[in-house]
Amino acid sequence: MNRNLIFAFLLLAALAMVNAVPYQFLKRSRDVGLPCPYTNPSGSSIYANLNPFPPVSNQPNNYTVEGVMLGYEITPYKTEIIVQYTDQNHALNSSYNKVLDFYYASAAPFSIDVPDVPTPILPSAYIITVIIGDKTDDDPNIIEIHACAYANFGF
Repeated sequence: MNRNLIFAFLLLAALAMVNAVPYQFLKRSRDVGLPCPYTNPSGSSIYANLNPFPPVSNQPNNYTVEGVMLGYEITPYKTEIIVQYTDQNHALNSSYNKVLDFYYASAAPFSIDVPDVPTPILPSAYIITVIIGDKTDDDPNIIEIHACAYANFGF
């Protein structure tokens, strides 16, 4: 009887310990969240969550871009979000642009949904980059970057 009671107590204690362990490796907070080197202005940080994650070739993805930009504001019909897919050899170079039609003040936290972003045929290793920038007045093909984040997949 004493052995059974001790065994039951140890079993319950072990189960309680296992349930108390945080499973942070199963949780994902930011799918695309590494700051781009040399292009992120100080004080600007963004990240993006993807649905589905990881992306599936030839199926659209929904992006939720969140962050804050110090010193820059989101201007309607001028600021855009760019989602780029590239690989190591730059053989894959696909981008999607969405011009934003609303205003966010400088230093205000924002959350922007970008639905139905087309996904190209993805190689085994690729990079997703999310950029927020303004079209320049001189040349609309040139983007002034205000915030940038990227993620490596398969490297």
